[in-house]
Amino acid sequence: MNDESGPDRALRELDEAHRARARFYWHAFDELRAEVGGERAEAILGRAAERLGDAAGRRLFASLARPTPASVAETFLAVSPGGGRLFPHRVLRDGDGTVEIAVTRCPMQDAWRDAGLAEGDIATLCRIAGRFDHGCFGAAGVRLAAETWRPGREGCCRLRLSPR
Repeated sequence: MNDESGPDRALRELDEAHRARARFYWHAFDELRAEVGGERAEAILGRAAERLGDAAGRRLFASLARPTPASVAETFLAVSPGGGRLFPHRVLRDGDGTVEIAVTRCPMQDAWRDAGLAEGDIATLCRIAGRFDHGCFGAAGVRLAAETWRPGREGCCRLRLSPR
């Protein structure tokens, strides 16, 4: 019998769903790379991820009459799975109204590492998956400067939100 409580079980299942999404990104990228080359594969999958993010952002931020970096970050983090435990993060604020969300762990990146992918492939997949954020925050009406993970850097992505 499994003694795992409801919230812990839900978090584990969400983690696995994100890992499955990561495996899809990897397999789709690998197949497309074989057919059209790595650069083109990244561009195609990146556009698809951005469209997905745009649709999610339009739903998520629809209620914000006057979106600011702070209100957008607050809204985004309010729906972070497991109260932020699935994607642990730090929030940094600048005096000019800019908000940076520094994600310290990503289940998709974990899945790619667990699969033994090369760091270069992980960095590419992070860029592809990161295009979701461009679509999502673009729909929110704020400027996004995103920095995805790259070899030699701790953590995951950094999302810097500023006024348009």
